[in-house]
Amino acid sequence: MKQYLLSALLLFSSFALHLSTLSAQTQTGVVRTVSRPDAPSQHLSGVVVRIQGEYNPVMTDEQGAFQVLMPGYKNGTAYALAGINKGGYELREPELVGRRLPFSTAVPLEIIMVSRRQLQRDKQRIEQAARENIERYYEEQLNALNEQLAKATLSNQEYETQLSKLENEYDRFEPLIEQMAERYARTDYTGLTEEDGLIQQAIEQGNLDLAQQRILAKGDPEEREKKMKRVRHLADLQREELANDYYHLYAIYLSRFENDSALFYLLKRAELDTTNAQWQLEAGNFYDKMSLRFEEALVLYRRALRYAIANEGTNALRTAQAHNNIAYALSRLGRYDEAMPEQRIATALYTQIYGANHQLTAARLTNTGVIHYYLGNADSAQMYFNRAETVYTSIESESEADKVIFKLHAQLLNNQAAIDVATENYESAYQRLQKGLKIVPQEEEHDRLLLFQSMGTVCYFRQQQEEAKRYWQEALEIARKLYGEAHPVTIELKQNLEL
Repeated sequence: MKQYLLSALLLFSSFALHLSTLSAQTQTGVVRTVSRPDAPSQHLSGVVVRIQGEYNPVMTDEQGAFQVLMPGYKNGTAYALAGINKGGYELREPELVGRRLPFSTAVPLEIIMVSRRQLQRDKQRIEQAARENIERYYEEQLNALNEQLAKATLSNQEYETQLSKLENEYDRFEPLIEQMAERYARTDYTGLTEEDGLIQQAIEQGNLDLAQQRILAKGDPEEREKKMKRVRHLADLQREELANDYYHLYAIYLSRFENDSALFYLLKRAELDTTNAQWQLEAGNFYDKMSLRFEEALVLYRRALRYAIANEGTNALRTAQAHNNIAYALSRLGRYDEAMPEQRIATALYTQIYGANHQLTAARLTNTGVIHYYLGNADSAQMYFNRAETVYTSIESESEADKVIFKLHAQLLNNQAAIDVATENYESAYQRLQKGLKIVPQEEEHDRLLLFQSMGTVCYFRQQQEEAKRYWQEALEIARKLYGEAHPVTIELKQNLEL
């Protein structure tokens, strides 16, 4: 019987109106929404802007404009944003908070936000298109395997090995598809050429062949990279376009279930500019989530940390993300003693950037608890889990709480239940899992599977065999849908039902 621990990986009560007159030490700016094919960009009024330091928050006017008086600052002096807040909206680039920015009396700061409702709608649409493509290519590969088995060109053992590999890869696609959809849903079309906009739309709509044709019509990407390196004065102008095309090709091959090609293009982008921390983080993420190659991921994460600190500062969000990812990779390698200090730094930075009562801070608290658990510190793990639960419970009471919060809270409850089971506190575990099943979004089938599986185990230990089988049966139906009959999770659940 297996127990599971999951690694989960703004409003202000008062503010000052913006100044009515400019001074020589005033940073101006404007806040607008992202431009999407079906939703043109608009200026946003009523956005609260906070600068790090002893500065009063200011609010944008009807044209989305704001002004912050910053005595003592000269052009080029670095400053950082502490927060950008408007109900129902979030930053297009969350990393903007905490990033070092150059003060300028001449150049306004442009801040781009996205409606949470629009973001969720676009993400779901893009994810659905990608999943349909993945399922089609998965079925093609599965049919090819079955045909080889029928023709005896594969032995039974070879078939089982390749089938297990195929199903395991299919299982690991989900977080990568979510991240890809998030990236495309946040794209601001204002900054794209017409051709790049058409490529982006084709990928969002799942029209992979058309997107690839448009990319290749520009010329072979690797040849374009060689030319860019030869003609150095063109490098900066062309690097961003080439990087975007490499990412588009990654998305195309990911949606075609061709992992090696997907990784190839993600690494090509990372190598275009090794000082770009975000590109290193995304390539490392593919290594650890899809390929389970944690040592390679660690190299990229540490490179990302080095340049995040150099380019954005020790307190920037991308720096926090790098620390968190390093902790994750070290944990997957079983190096928990090394992971703990990285996770502590990440948790402290997320708390500083987002505040103690934020879902991302709670997720970092959960990760810290997971590492404590594997270090043998169950009491410390439960303490961090309890702190995270307090945050989630508080946020869930808000009217605009989104589904991600309930998903993360449900994962946390499963973690807490695992510790309860380890200490034979089955009643507490049962109550936590019941709550998890109540709040987890219906579409989060992976999490529902895990909760049903855990609930079955708890009921079994409580000598409630019939109830245990009922929960395992629920889990089995989801496992069959997600993984098929030959997947290890499906097989284990069938074995449980025979107990």
